[in-house]
Amino acid sequence: MAHPDTLAVHAGEPPMDRPDAPMVPDISVSAAAAYPDLDTLDQAMAGHRGYSRWGTANHAQLEAAVAALESQAGGGPVEALAVASGMAAIGLAVLTDTTAGDHVVAANDCYGTTITFLRDDLHRFGLTVSVVDVQDLDQVRAALTPRTRLLLCEICTNPLIRIPDLEALAGIAHEGGALLAVDATIPTPALCQPTRWGADVVVHSATKNLSGHADVIGGLILGRPAWIAGARSLAHTMGPALGTFEAWLTLRGIRTLGVRMERHVANACALTAALARHPAVARVYYPSLSGSPYAARTARLLPHGAGALFSFELREGREAADRLVRRLRLVRLMPSLGHVATTLSHPALTSHRGLSEEERAQVGISQGLLRCSVGLERVEDLLEDFEQALS
Repeated sequence: MAHPDTLAVHAGEPPMDRPDAPMVPDISVSAAAAYPDLDTLDQAMAGHRGYSRWGTANHAQLEAAVAALESQAGGGPVEALAVASGMAAIGLAVLTDTTAGDHVVAANDCYGTTITFLRDDLHRFGLTVSVVDVQDLDQVRAALTPRTRLLLCEICTNPLIRIPDLEALAGIAHEGGALLAVDATIPTPALCQPTRWGADVVVHSATKNLSGHADVIGGLILGRPAWIAGARSLAHTMGPALGTFEAWLTLRGIRTLGVRMERHVANACALTAALARHPAVARVYYPSLSGSPYAARTARLLPHGAGALFSFELREGREAADRLVRRLRLVRLMPSLGHVATTLSHPALTSHRGLSEEERAQVGISQGLLRCSVGLERVEDLLEDFEQALS
């Protein structure tokens, strides 16, 4: 099988089935197809073709590319489904194989909106949820019930970049008759393929480093073909359709995923090492740092790096965080991540604002915590910018 970087460049290419076949996919802009007679219409509707809510060639190309990147892990065929956002993918991951009365176990350090969805909305579907610390495997085992259908966690959690033991969690889930779903948005399939370590379902927010240019809202969900068929059927009914142009943009972003993630990781390693030595910084959260409790696990699960995201806590709290943001020249503040440029976010005000102060404290999110999504700039310029802003 080709190297992942080569797969990223070529997977999902348009076929050479016509004269002057395009190197770059065409964009399907029509919302629906037209048919010459009822029999042809009937065949198209039976096959869920001809209506862009069910997907277009652009969606199929994107899905093929991401499935190819995940399938490098081996262990059987994997298919992908493109949807309108990362949260749409989370919703499908939870709802595809559950019914009223079922139970979900989720990591307490999942993305804040994921926790809000699980806590505030799952009961509408007759589902119950237990939120646990997945670093404590005994706690995970104790949370499972005979009705547990799904164990949900993240690899490279947002924003504290914790690394769970995916193999152990897969074993616990499978022993209890549940599936393991892993949100792998932060490392992208360039750095981690959770199916390699036993995951049954993988979720990506394409909004982030997968598309990589801060110009897409989208999501992808991956799993075995039979499971994806169920997810696709539910998506056809509920309608969380990814826009055709967003599918095209995401595939375009994937073409440079390998080289982008290589630079992101190199810059993140240099910047975290420098910030860890700075007297204004109380702590840096990045699992590749020497002394991180996740360093050994990171080397095993993410041998090519832990991605572009890290967080750091300033000693003087929110005032120091605001002062830093105001002084930075290159780095901007925004409520997302995964851009080619380096950006900061304040998790307490953005991704985790739906949690109470007590809930944020339980997962280590303070007012002095800033999340950094490292871009592709020359690292010397980033180091200089942070140094002048912190001085």
